[in-house]
Amino acid sequence: MAYGKIKADAIIYDNGGSDVEKTIASLAAAAPTASPTFTGTPAAPTATAGTNTTQIATTAFVTSAVPTDSAIDARADARVTAAVGSSVQAFDADTTKNDVANTFTAAQTLNAGLTVDGPYKQVAEAVSALDIDLSTGNYFTKTISGNSTFTFSNPPSSGTVGSFVLELTHSSGTVTWPSSVKFPADTAPTLTTGKTHLFMFVTDDGGSRYRGASLVDYTN
Repeated sequence: MAYGKIKADAIIYDNGGSDVEKTIASLAAAAPTASPTFTGTPAAPTATAGTNTTQIATTAFVTSAVPTDSAIDARADARVTAAVGSSVQAFDADTTKNDVANTFTAAQTLNAGLTVDGPYKQVAEAVSALDIDLSTGNYFTKTISGNSTFTFSNPPSSGTVGSFVLELTHSSGTVTWPSSVKFPADTAPTLTTGKTHLFMFVTDDGGSRYRGASLVDYTN
């Protein structure tokens, strides 16, 4: 075996039947196989769409795989459009909308008024004693079977109208109303035993005076 050096400007190798000449200078300038640094515009095969390997991704592959800003915007717009009316409430600058019933735990102040399109419901408040607490509702029920003296409490402040209805079932006894109650002709109606009666009261001066009216003698 011989050892030594060969001085040459180029070499020729057989490439499948064709001789290929490479200069020694071009071979020396070739990039190494480990961590090469390319210059110019290197090219590589473009992988098919959906390829997920360690293969080099060309700019052509990246362009086809990553959507453009306009495509992203179009997809986002389509999703938002599909959600509006189903999972997202449509915007209306003049109208608020809720498809479920709301329960408000505090009194609401509606300075512009209230328009109701549909049923208006009022819970019938059963009076446990003989005090009608106006802060709890506007329709009250009570059954009496003896002499009874009613009181009214917590009316709205003076200048604000408050009204309520009392559904009174009368088994026996007499009824005494607060001195602030004024019936027509200053005369309280006479109650018939065993009947149900409706009393309506209105005040606008903080409860200093209640205007009273009645519908009596309904059959139970």
